[in-house]
Amino acid sequence: MSRKIGQFNFGKTQVFTSERMRNRRQLSRLVYNIFGYTNVGNWARANIAIKLFKNLPLDKFNAILDLGAGLGEFSFMLAEALPETKIVALEILPERVSLLKETVQKCNFNNVTVFEDKIESFPTDGHFDFIFAIDVFEHIPENEMPFSECLKKLKPGGYFMVKIPNVRQKTIMPESWFEDHHEWLEDEHVGQIYNLDGLVSRFKKEGFTIVHQSYSDGWFSRLGWEIGFLSKKGGAVIQLLFLPLCKFLVYIDRFVSGAHRKDGNAIQVIGQKKSA
Repeated sequence: MSRKIGQFNFGKTQVFTSERMRNRRQLSRLVYNIFGYTNVGNWARANIAIKLFKNLPLDKFNAILDLGAGLGEFSFMLAEALPETKIVALEILPERVSLLKETVQKCNFNNVTVFEDKIESFPTDGHFDFIFAIDVFEHIPENEMPFSECLKKLKPGGYFMVKIPNVRQKTIMPESWFEDHHEWLEDEHVGQIYNLDGLVSRFKKEGFTIVHQSYSDGWFSRLGWEIGFLSKKGGAVIQLLFLPLCKFLVYIDRFVSGAHRKDGNAIQVIGQKKSA
């Protein structure tokens, strides 16, 4: 049975989950009302994810798993847009689990459950209509990526989406300006090993049928991220001043290349489990 889909409002819970915004909630609400979501990197990936979500039969989904939910912004966005769908926000980091549970309670998300463990421990196979992992698998060693477990937890005909950074990254400004970020990547992105063909091959190897594959995050979007990253170092006021420009560049990136993009700093694949 299909259901009506509401608006996709990404980041409305930022005032509860952002450490900086939590401490000044009234001011933070005002900032959000004027500027919208303030982290341009997260905002850019949300734009891509929403576009992909809209290509799926969300109105027929009863259960969705946000694999590696982090601060839960995608879980909460989907919970609001799909109030009759059960959303499971899976997260293993204790401090983020606490924030997720707190936000669920404060915002009265009756259709969101927080699962504090790895997907292998979820008690029911064949449970979900849709599982997605947005910028999660790059933090996982290749041999530990839970493709097979996701296949098990999906219903027949269910969908699995992975969005990760491309193994090959293009920069615009001098790389020396981002040395601290590159050091963080070396420690954190142990699973940033795939180009688009490689990720597609992994999906097929694990038994999925490919229903979508694409690049995102081209030159304009990258420039927006770089300006946002550097402006953040100047403090909150400088970051906000540059935020409209950064978002404008992300919009330009979407319309310049569109569906015909042949390369990009991010890749995304949607696979489908075979029907019974």
